[in-house]
Amino acid sequence: MPGMDDDKKTEAAPAAPDEGAGKKASIIKWAIVGAILLLFIGMQVAMSIFFTQKLNPPPAVNLEDAEAKKQEEFLKAQKEVGVTLAAPIEVTVNISGEDGRFVKCGVQLEYNPSFLKLGDELEARKPRIKDIVIDLLSSRTLSELMTPEGKQAVREQILKDVNDILPDADEKGKPLGKVSRSYFDSFMIQ
Repeated sequence: MPGMDDDKKTEAAPAAPDEGAGKKASIIKWAIVGAILLLFIGMQVAMSIFFTQKLNPPPAVNLEDAEAKKQEEFLKAQKEVGVTLAAPIEVTVNISGEDGRFVKCGVQLEYNPSFLKLGDELEARKPRIKDIVIDLLSSRTLSELMTPEGKQAVREQILKDVNDILPDADEKGKPLGKVSRSYFDSFMIQ
């Protein structure tokens, strides 16, 4: 039996290091699980902060102040005087849907005097601008042309369409400028 005791001792002796190694492995597993859990929680917190900031409405803008500022800029722009064409663009067109009725008007374009080459460009494109005005006025009905709002809509459309045909820069690459306003120099419906 002494041999048996030796076998038990040899078997028991290697079991002690396995027990310590098992505890170490268990601690390492729990440390890894804990680290993954902390990483996951950290990502959740970061995402919630990110999306909360994205979903928050922008700071409230006082609409009255913004509207007042916009109105002030509009009035300032209205008071500024620019350069106009040497002569208005005269147009006579039939009114859409009206037999024998026509509108005769003169259109004047205004631009910033600092853009010296813009006047030459507008003069060179006068036939095309006249065509734009003719197309625009002939597509409007009498009721549209009789109201101040209708005339304003036509002036705004003329401004947009003329600016659309102008190049952004001259042949040297300098900004050419844009037309800032359009006016009716004369306006008569018959």
